[in-house]
Amino acid sequence: MKFSVVIPVYNRTDTLRTAIESVLCQTFKDYEIIVVDDGSDLSVAQCLKPYMSLINYIRHDRNQGVSAARNTGIRAAKGEYIAFLDSDDVWLPAKLQKHNEIFQKGWLFCFSDEYWFKTDRFVNQTDKHAKYGGQIFSKILDMCRISPSSASMHRSIFLTCGFFDSNMRVCEDYDLWLRIASKHYIHYIQEKLIIRRAVTDDQLSKNIMFIESIRLVSLARLVRCKKLTLAQKKAAMTEINRKYSIVQNGIKRF
Repeated sequence: MKFSVVIPVYNRTDTLRTAIESVLCQTFKDYEIIVVDDGSDLSVAQCLKPYMSLINYIRHDRNQGVSAARNTGIRAAKGEYIAFLDSDDVWLPAKLQKHNEIFQKGWLFCFSDEYWFKTDRFVNQTDKHAKYGGQIFSKILDMCRISPSSASMHRSIFLTCGFFDSNMRVCEDYDLWLRIASKHYIHYIQEKLIIRRAVTDDQLSKNIMFIESIRLVSLARLVRCKKLTLAQKKAAMTEINRKYSIVQNGIKRF
């Protein structure tokens, strides 16, 4: 098995089916699909009935958050590489094929560019959302620049860098990508291979008032672990100071 595709879901049915269909339409066929139902009501299981023979369906008895759901999928995975797909996103048909070509060259982590679709139309990304490849640790300290649905990686990465932090309901991807980028070079595929969709009002990152404070805590914890190089630590401390000022100014407004 080459790829394990992990799809976490919580009470989404309309977009979940198109997410699964986008995997089934991949030109590269050596994969398994793992859907982790994070304690949803019965509507999710009902909508998956036509796909049950095509997926590995795992259900949490209670809602534990997207980090725990992804971790469950990782632990159940049989593939050499793990790819993530959020239940409201879709892949374009060549996504896995392009990623496989990169992995054949020896890379352990890669991600691609993406289209953005919000509510009812495609929107342009701004310059501040620029993406990078290579030794990118210092370039992703400010925000999460890698969408989970665009990323895939060798399973060994989770042994050396850890899993998603199950205590984090948001910024869990920012937290893990920093740990990975501190140890590994990252390959960026400058081709739009996914559609990142925001068609409902339940995106977690939209509902957290002080999301920068969560990134600040994550970054401070990373610095304390003493596994960074001196250059990485200096860059992280500079960003910690910047984020602290942002959070402090935000608190003063209340």
